Parts: sequence; C-alpha cells; structure tokens
Amino acid sequence: MIQEKGKLPFCGLTLRLYSTGNKSPKFEFQASSNKAQFQCTITKKLYSIFELSNWLNSPEVQEYTRSGHVLKWGSKTQQGEATKYSNGETEDVTCFMVKPFVKTGYTPQPQQEQNYQQAKQGYQLTDDKLPSSPSDEIDWAKENATDFNPDQYEQELG
Repeated sequence: MIQEKGKLPFCGLTLRLYSTGNKSPKFEFQASSNKAQFQCTITKKLYSIFELSNWLNSPEVQEYTRSGHVLKWGSKTQQGEATKYSNGETEDVTCFMVKPFVKTGYTPQPQQEQNYQQAKQGYQLTDDKLPSSPSDEIDWAKENATDFNPDQYEQELG
C-alpha cells in the first residue's frame, strides 16, 4: 500500500448528497438514509453509516492509524449535468485521514506533570509548602506515620 517516497495514498469515506432544488435555510442536499452508502477511496467498498467502525478497523485504514493519522471531515460541491429531476448539483461529504500538524521544536509536556501543575494552582492560598513535583510528594508519603514528633508540631504551629 505504501507508494514511492513513503507517502500513503488518500484514504477516506465519501457520501454523495444530491440537490433538492431548495435554498438555505431549507436543506439544499440530501440522501436517503436506507440507500446512502459511504465509499472507501482505497478499496472502493461500500459502507453504511452503521459500519464506520468496521471501516476504521479494516487493515487498510489501520495502517494510517498506526502511522499517527487522525480523522477529519470535509465536503465539496460539484456541478454535473441537469436532468428533469435535478439541477445536477451534488455534494460529496468525506471523512478522511490526515497526518496531524506538529510545530517544529514543540515538545508536548507529559500529561501527568501537566495535571499536577493544574491541581497545584488551586492551593496557592494556603501557607503550606507544596511539593515541587509529584516525586517529592511520593517521598513525603514514604515517611513513617509513627515518626510524629509533638514538640516539632508545636513549633510549627507557633
């Protein structure tokens, strides 16, 4: 499936909607829910709306998921030949896989540290000295509970 230069081909599911002849705020395009089928751009296989998870779990799409691609939605309007039943306009709605944009030099902060810093912000009004990192907090928890010194406690209270 991998093409030359290591790039993957376009991967998506497309649903074609047909013109109703109405203008907004009425629906301009529609498709019958029991007949409408999404078509895979790679395998050309048809999927109903209830089979989207089957498409996502197919081996062809899993290759994109493993390489870090994410889902995105888009649509385009096309003008075809008019018939006595339609003005020929169609709208293709596509759910497709894209590689997420990553800024160069950006390194995401580990989630655990970020959550700890957010939780720590809520305690800024107390006089207690908070641990500077989660590992300091763990070290404090390792102290023996029987090491309580009442004299030191009285000194800390003032």
